[in-house]
Amino acid sequence: DCPPSPPIAPDQTVTMSAMMEGQSDYGSTESTPTQFDKIAKDLMSEGLSIGKALAEQGKGYYEEMKAAPKSLYFMSLVGGVGMFVVSAMGLVLRSGLFHSLIQIYLAIFGLVICALEMKDGYFSGHPEYKAFVAEYFHFVFTFYGRAVFYVFCATMLLGQFPYMPDMIVGLYMAFLAGMYITMGFKSSKKLKELKIQGEEEAKSVFGTYAQDGVLDKVSFGELLSKMGFEFSEQEIDAALMMIAGETKDTISEDEFVSWHATTMV
Repeated sequence: DCPPSPPIAPDQTVTMSAMMEGQSDYGSTESTPTQFDKIAKDLMSEGLSIGKALAEQGKGYYEEMKAAPKSLYFMSLVGGVGMFVVSAMGLVLRSGLFHSLIQIYLAIFGLVICALEMKDGYFSGHPEYKAFVAEYFHFVFTFYGRAVFYVFCATMLLGQFPYMPDMIVGLYMAFLAGMYITMGFKSSKKLKELKIQGEEEAKSVFGTYAQDGVLDKVSFGELLSKMGFEFSEQEIDAALMMIAGETKDTISEDEFVSWHATTMV
């Protein structure tokens, strides 16, 4: 027979009980908020506020979309809003880390387009977003840089096959990129035929049609028409962007004279 076990002293019972209680908490973690959680919440809050603002403006833009012809800036804005919307849908409807990351990138690119093209509304009241785009996406401030960016966005969207919302917006962005490239070539070819002799004549022509020291879309179109050229609305948009050296809807005298000097070389 086995000898009986020695009795457990009261202090040993307390020690063993304490050890068991300590083991019961092993592996548990305190749910303390991290810096990452705070950043995620801030981004979510900012995204929701931007989404609400875009949705409210979308009602007004719907009526404008019915009117034709469409300016390049407006067509770009539609594409940017579309990219943001389908990306937000994709984050909800699609699963997987890779798909989620792609949708986040597409949403950011859509907001970049909106920040560039939106003349009234949320982004016009927050110039810090355009400053961010100018610093990190400065290539889109040139006409052909914008076209290449749209090609890139289209390929990313079409690469999400068979997710149809991304496919539809991808086809639209591919069409828009083609519009930019086509209008750029056509307007560039016509501008080379613009006959202005010397810097003084360039300043004189500019002064004749300028309003408040700049040529806007209407006055620039009038200048081209008086000199015997027929430009479509999209071609005028492209010409303005190329002469100004960035995506603007006005041309200053210095920009016009500098552009003319390049045509004389």
